[in-house]
Amino acid sequence: PFYCLFIESVMPDSQLLELPSLWPSAFNFAPYLKVFSYEYLWYFKNTIFVCGLNILGVCLASSFTAYGIAKVNFKGRNIVFGIILSTVLLPGTVTSIPLFVLYTRMGWVGTHLPLWLPVWFGGGAMNIFLVRQFIKGIPNSYTEAAIIDGANSFRIYVSIIVPLIKPILLYLAVMTFIGQWNDFQGPLMYVKQNQSSWTMSLALYLNFQSLASGKNLPNVQMAAGVIMLVPCAVLFGLFQKQLMEGVATIGIKG
Repeated sequence: PFYCLFIESVMPDSQLLELPSLWPSAFNFAPYLKVFSYEYLWYFKNTIFVCGLNILGVCLASSFTAYGIAKVNFKGRNIVFGIILSTVLLPGTVTSIPLFVLYTRMGWVGTHLPLWLPVWFGGGAMNIFLVRQFIKGIPNSYTEAAIIDGANSFRIYVSIIVPLIKPILLYLAVMTFIGQWNDFQGPLMYVKQNQSSWTMSLALYLNFQSLASGKNLPNVQMAAGVIMLVPCAVLFGLFQKQLMEGVATIGIKG
């Protein structure tokens, strides 16, 4: 599928009308120029903006919440953690309509706020679970020694916990980027009404979903697919080792 995706993206327009072929008669990169226009640079900026705020929010909120559940003793800690995990049982389709109504009443529909602000309030149940499991592997002697030295909970979190959980934070950052880069349902629900707020996934779908005009030939559609695929593939390739370590390691090395 990936081979066919790329090969058809560089086929000349005339060859698209012939019998299917696995090799272009000539390489034609004009479809990429049509997709990667100034308009799409704006959509790319919107996507990077949303991805960046989601990465920052997920890493900060989930690690801070997980630290409180894993290392701070307070009454009802296990109950709070159970409530957080119970939200995983709610399918996204069940909450999509109530969330849309809520954001509409708040005046957020048509802006990027629904796409990034909610993750700053906790970071997501599964993200909290992963970071909590990682933090639980940190010996209590580290935090106890810091308390004896007079450090408060926030100082322990910043100076001890965060440096030790970098592998799992990197995992969350990469997976959050991939998830937000490929997210289609969220932008379709919340920013379709405002074209200046479109993300790449939404813009490519709305502009290349049909063959109504010459710019929507199959080679242009395939070029759009390649552009969406490359960032995630490159990012995963660069951080593959760290991603595997973030999932497999529950604790500290050395």
